[in-house]
This record gives sequence, C-alpha cells and structure tokens, in this order.
Amino acid sequence: MKKILLSLALLVQFGFAMADNKTPSLIVQAKYDNVKVFQQAGTASPIIETITTNDRVELIRKWNANWALVKVNDKVGYIYYSELTNLKVKPQQAQPSTFANR
Repeated sequence: MKKILLSLALLVQFGFAMADNKTPSLIVQAKYDNVKVFQQAGTASPIIETITTNDRVELIRKWNANWALVKVNDKVGYIYYSELTNLKVKPQQAQPSTFANR
C-alpha cells in the first residue's frame, strides 16, 4: 500500500513538473493587413480581432493543417496559418556621423 501511494505521489509530482511550460513562444506577424482572428478555428466563428502587418502575434501552436492558435493584444484566437510569416526586422536607418560635429 505504501508503494502504491509513493508511486502515485511521484506520478502527480512528475505531472506538475511537465505541465509547467517554459518554452518560449514564437513571435510572428501577419502577411497582409486586415487579417481576422477568430474565436474558434473556423470562419463561421465570431471575429475577435483584426490585425495588420505591424501587429506582433504570439504563435502558441499550430492547431491543424489550416489554423494556428495565437495570442494578440492579450486575446487568444485562431488565424489561418498561411496568413502568418516570420517577424521581419526593419533595418535601422544610418545615423549621421557624430565625428563631423566635433
């Protein structure tokens, strides 16, 4: 009986350790402007947000072949996976030389 309780306690502890998801999420962006974020994975679902290419989207996971579960502006919803792209970093403009001003 003690072995069963110990095994059960270890199993529960292992379950809690595995449930703590510390993996970093991927930040992506929309390919196009006016991309809709749906409440459920389906176009018949209510639209909870409309995003542009300037919005940063936290990709939680790919839901299936067509949909991705995302977080935008503290709202969790679904976007067509094909409408997402990797975050594009805009190049910084060259700063004028400060040595000429000395």
